[in-house]
Amino acid sequence: MILARDGCPMSDNPNIAYCRFLLNGKPTSHLRCGHASYEAFSGMGVPFVNSPQYQSVEKKGAIPAGRYFIVDRQSGGHLGWIKEPIQDFIAGTDRGEWFALYRDDGEVDDQTTIDNIRRGAFRLHPVGPRGISQGCITLNSQVGFDELKKYLRSQRGETLPGTNLKYYGVIDVSVFSE
Repeated sequence: MILARDGCPMSDNPNIAYCRFLLNGKPTSHLRCGHASYEAFSGMGVPFVNSPQYQSVEKKGAIPAGRYFIVDRQSGGHLGWIKEPIQDFIAGTDRGEWFALYRDDGEVDDQTTIDNIRRGAFRLHPVGPRGISQGCITLNSQVGFDELKKYLRSQRGETLPGTNLKYYGVIDVSVFSE
């Protein structure tokens, strides 16, 4: 593994983006990808936002620490092609632009277990009109998200082993410790 000037690990694979996000217990943190930094948060308000203490709380806690593969968000589910446009209109967002985050936990899926609690559906997306994050990494700026999306999609990418699923990069989520 290669270390950056600041001593943080970087990707040694030139085909993917390397990002990092710190659960710092504050209202905002920064998602750092390449040479850019984006103000972001994870978790649903106080006391959950960016809090390592609440990683195992479903739909409210911050994203659990670990490495995540950045992949295209799969739409679907039962009647997803009908439901999603309606839900997007109501929510004032376009989920088709979002990325899914698959935790590197030995299984290629949209779920993980933390403290014996099953969590999933982690996404990388811009903040919507309601300003919520149910454990996703949520950028505070649509402009910042558009810039990040362009950067990620410019990567050659790699294929997740055992699948035909392309990933654009990884996000290492870590916990602030004093």
